[in-house]
Amino acid sequence: MLFKQLSKVFFYFFSFLFLILAIMASVFFYYGRDLPSEETLLNYSPPVTTKVYSSENELIEEYAVERRVIIPFQKIPSIVKGAFIIAEDRDFNEHSGISFYSLLRAIVENTAKKSWNKKPAGGSTITQQIAKNLLVGNERSLARKCREAIMAFRIESTISKDKIFEIYLNQLYLGKGCYGIVEAYNYYFGKKKIEDIEPHEAAFLAAIPSAPSIYINSRNSAKILTKRNSILYQMRDLGYISETQLKNSISKPVNIKFRKNKVFSPYFSDEIFKIFSQVVSRDVFPRCGFSITTTMNKKIQYCATKALEDGLIDFTKKKPWTGTIRNVVSESKPAKEILSDINTHIPTMLNKITHCIVVENQNSILICKDSNDQIIKITKSNEFYTDANLKVGDITLCRLMEDGSYELFQMPDVTGGIVVMDMSNGDILGLSGGLSFDINFFNCVTQAQRQPGSVIKPFIYAAALENGFDEYDLIDDKPVRIVLSNGQVYSPHNYNRKSYGKIPLREALIYSRNLSTVNLAVKLGMGPINKVLKSVEVSDKNVPISGVLGSVETTPLKLVSAFSAIFNGGVILFPRFIKKIEQTGPVKILDEATTGFLCEERQKYVLSKETAETMKNMMHDVVKFGTATKLLPLEQEFGIEIFGKTGTTSNFRDAWFVGAFSTGNKTYLICIFVGYQIPRSLGNHASGSKVALPIFANFVRNFFKN
Repeated sequence: MLFKQLSKVFFYFFSFLFLILAIMASVFFYYGRDLPSEETLLNYSPPVTTKVYSSENELIEEYAVERRVIIPFQKIPSIVKGAFIIAEDRDFNEHSGISFYSLLRAIVENTAKKSWNKKPAGGSTITQQIAKNLLVGNERSLARKCREAIMAFRIESTISKDKIFEIYLNQLYLGKGCYGIVEAYNYYFGKKKIEDIEPHEAAFLAAIPSAPSIYINSRNSAKILTKRNSILYQMRDLGYISETQLKNSISKPVNIKFRKNKVFSPYFSDEIFKIFSQVVSRDVFPRCGFSITTTMNKKIQYCATKALEDGLIDFTKKKPWTGTIRNVVSESKPAKEILSDINTHIPTMLNKITHCIVVENQNSILICKDSNDQIIKITKSNEFYTDANLKVGDITLCRLMEDGSYELFQMPDVTGGIVVMDMSNGDILGLSGGLSFDINFFNCVTQAQRQPGSVIKPFIYAAALENGFDEYDLIDDKPVRIVLSNGQVYSPHNYNRKSYGKIPLREALIYSRNLSTVNLAVKLGMGPINKVLKSVEVSDKNVPISGVLGSVETTPLKLVSAFSAIFNGGVILFPRFIKKIEQTGPVKILDEATTGFLCEERQKYVLSKETAETMKNMMHDVVKFGTATKLLPLEQEFGIEIFGKTGTTSNFRDAWFVGAFSTGNKTYLICIFVGYQIPRSLGNHASGSKVALPIFANFVRNFFKN
């Protein structure tokens, strides 16, 4: 009888067990049929942020699909491992993909708190989270949970625990657009090296995944502090940190030092993007994790950008007032709301510009209000915008000055560019290609093919010196008529329409005499001139006789490179933008040859040392006696020598200045261009000395005063 009863019990038990196993097998078969292969994780290659840095290692720009920096398991600090295992999966090293203890705990907690229909507590392991995020998706359903569990088992049977943990910490979203612990650590604490992480920082990061939006938005609240300290205590209990480390850590406040703002250099960083677009796909660049150290110097970039902005603004002050935007007196919409809407369209600039509404027009002052109802007092100028007859209710722009006052402002429609080169190696230290990248991403430094005018003359005189002429040889400064091959007559004139008889070559360059230059070209012949222009790469083809006065098209970047030969003993320096490239992503994109090419210093011998030295000396006399004497006070003020050459094209379409100065053991070469994007006259007598030279002066002042 007993045997019969035992047989019955065993029969039902094994039948039940068989049924359970059959159900499990069916579930595994049904939900596991179309799952992706877990082996794809062995080749895990997520998008990795490409970061661009200044030469001082300060962030300029990021290009990313997901902001992430990959870190291998071996380099993950033990306190980071401990913090995340405690916060996310305490049984990680013991389970085989699913923690039944965590599942049971989650069931009990959700039942007790009645949170099943709200935001239920999860019982997922780290492995399950990887399966969900990378392989099976985030759909909220029982089917997804089954697929997730099956994938977790498969992952654990194929991939090591170390690799699983590495994938997890690199894939993890940690708020504010940060993926992975390295990016989050860099963003929240402003630190680049993860090995420098402290226990309280590791615990803070480990607290985020359970509720990123809550913890980040209330980072100074008791809630995040309690969560962080709870993790720290458990880290102590499990031996990840010592008692002393615990005491030091829990005493520290939650103090997030968000990463510093990027160095403002949109045209420079865009040029880096263009350079890399020539060697890698534009789709690959923001995914492949380059760490690019550029040649850009933060201080010089600021000085250059500010000088160009101020120069274009000052030029616009000489134009008639057209800056009134609209009048809100008869508007049905509240004035404050109108201002807020308009302010969103103000382009990003170093100068602080805002919209305001005129509420009172006094004799010498405009009383205005901004979008925050703050009073702004604008002193009317007796020098510019005197025709700005603003009425109550008019919306206008104003500019905050360094002394805290405001001046009337209208957006310039003129553009320009400035580029600064280091004469020791060709490094581009600063570059701005327009007033604002928000207005126009066309880079005048690298893309504007314009006639340089008289800026080209030093190379004409260098060609003469290279072919037997002396700087004190006399040349005719008299009218000349040249019949061109097409039958047209070329008859240039000096800027002031006078002629000066026979004058030394040196004087002809210092005072930028057009007639002397053309007569020199006739005497010398265009062959030697074209040879020099090609060697310094101003032009790649033969130019006509009018080319000696700057009718050839070139860019500011090519010109600054060409002039480097004069300031570098006859050796031309080719522009370099990149110092170092590191490939932080899991896949190497560039070979060593390409990396070396992008980073190498390049130069070429083009002029004799004697010719270069003579031309340099002549360009100093341009400042002492010639068309750039406005710069003499700067020589005296800052104790430097300044070299330069002005340039103006016909009908005052373009204004140029190329200048250099030395301080310490560095020589800086600067090229400045100003013109309208669609070429037209800048205005009567808008010469290089009046329009472009003041920008150079601004740069020098900024350089020595910042």
